Amino acid sequence: MAFSGSILKTSEETFDFICTSCAEDNLIKEGLKYCVECQKYCCKDCLTSHRRFALLKGHTFLDNSSVKPQGQPRSLPAFPTKQCSQHIGKIMDMFCKTHDVVCCYVCVAEDHV
Repeated sequence: MAFSGSILKTSEETFDFICTSCAEDNLIKEGLKYCVECQKYCCKDCLTSHRRFALLKGHTFLDNSSVKPQGQPRSLPAFPTKQCSQHIGKIMDMFCKTHDVVCCYVCVAEDHV
């Protein structure tokens, strides 16, 4: 019996990034992209499905093919994912030394110049 690109959780095959949705269904597929808004890794099939829905079309996908986790648990992303509470859809990826806070780029432009 052949598998169509997915592996049951009992497999010994490992990936740097695992598709979050498939893992919830006890399948292990390689996560090729990371959806910032959903905070989930997506395999090829889930990525295609994700892009079909109007509400999800504006989501930001990060390519993780060149990103390798370094000593992190596999469930944590290797890049910033926390969203700003003041600016919907913006990722908190900046640090203001003056105010000692992490914020998004809009916060930096408005309040941290």
